[in-house]
Amino acid sequence: MSSFFSLIREAKILEEEKEFTRAFNVYAQSESHTKNESALIKIKAKKAWCLYAVGNPRETETLFQDIIQNYPSHPLSITVYSRYLIKLKKFKSAKILLQKSIIQFPSYLENYLLLASLLKDMERSEEAIEVLKKALSQDHLSNGRGIDRKDIWAELGSLYFSRGDFNSALASLKKSLKMVEPEEFLHYDLLALCYLEAEDPENALISIRTHIQFCKEIDPETLIILARAHCRLGKLEEAANNLIQAYSIEDSLYLKATDFIDFAPLLRNGFFTTLENIEWEEP
Repeated sequence: MSSFFSLIREAKILEEEKEFTRAFNVYAQSESHTKNESALIKIKAKKAWCLYAVGNPRETETLFQDIIQNYPSHPLSITVYSRYLIKLKKFKSAKILLQKSIIQFPSYLENYLLLASLLKDMERSEEAIEVLKKALSQDHLSNGRGIDRKDIWAELGSLYFSRGDFNSALASLKKSLKMVEPEEFLHYDLLALCYLEAEDPENALISIRTHIQFCKEIDPETLIILARAHCRLGKLEEAANNLIQAYSIEDSLYLKATDFIDFAPLLRNGFFTTLENIEWEEP
């Protein structure tokens, strides 16, 4: 077993160094050291990507087809091939394959998430929402890459928010938050935006402050959300300081149309005339 892991490490290093032919050969060598189906599918997929990287599309396709044919009872075979189809922008084929996989393997989480992500990129967010809701309806879901129900709820929140369904977004994010320790939740900034849309600036302020507490770097977008919450609460000096800090990061500031209403008091008192590089999104 130690030989197997040594070979895998060696192959990954060769991949990182763009030595794809050598990586292919080492991956091929590692196959004889395991009988685990999941591991073998991953190794064969790695070999296929090495072929793709050196410009052998026909051999790449053949290897992915071999994976599908040789491991028909393992959902990961569909996952790896679907990722390849998406890379080739064959979105319809990937969608059909993933939809069939969900019917065949209703407990396998990763293909739900991959299909939802694909539909989101295709600007079919309503379908993506239905896919994630179907995943949550399953009594049992196998974790995919450390992802579980909390992540589905969080992704649902993001999808609802992008569609302007802020109440559903807020409810989904709050469900996700209840499933983790506070410091493990990665979506306090989106939660703050939801609270702003729900006319709840107090909780928006709490959420964005919590985001700042746990994140390592503060970006302009975070500071703008903080400024919006302060403005809603009438704390104009704090809001101005937040915007100055955001401005100082890149010596400029880009504000969205949704910021207009919140920053109206600062517009009226002339605050923005003190900053030179301000770009406003057209409403």
